[in-house]
Amino acid sequence: PPPPTPAPAPGGSNQAALSSAMGKVGAPYFYQYGGTGAYGFDCSGLVQNAFAAAGKSLPRTAAEQFAQAPVKVPLAAAQPGDLLVWGSAPGFYHVAIYLGGGRVVQALNPESGITVTDLASMSGMQLYPYAARY
Repeated sequence: PPPPTPAPAPGGSNQAALSSAMGKVGAPYFYQYGGTGAYGFDCSGLVQNAFAAAGKSLPRTAAEQFAQAPVKVPLAAAQPGDLLVWGSAPGFYHVAIYLGGGRVVQALNPESGITVTDLASMSGMQLYPYAARY
C-alpha cells in the first residue's frame, strides 16, 4: 500500500506547493532571471508557480511575497512550505521554500539551477530571522 498521507499543516497544507517545487529540481528545469515557467524560473517565479499549483495566488517578487503573507513566524518555528527570505526588510532579494530539516528548495542562480540546498551552505547570504506562511 502507498505510505499514509502526512497530516495537513495547521491553517491548510502547502504540500501541493512543495510537491510542485520539488518536481522542478533538475533538468529540464533551469534558473532564468525573471522566469515564471514553463521551464525557466527565478527564485520568486518558482515560489509563485509552486503555490499556484496549490491554488494560492502569490505576488511576483520575493519582497512582495514576504510582505503580503498573512502570517510571519520566527525562523525557529518555520514549517515545511513556509517561505524564507534573504536580505533586509523590505527589500528582500531572494526567497525559497522551506522543506524542514534545515533545507530549502529554490531557484538559486544559473550555475545551481533549481535545487535542494542546506541552509548552512548559504550562511553568508543574510537569511532574515522570520518566515512567511500562506
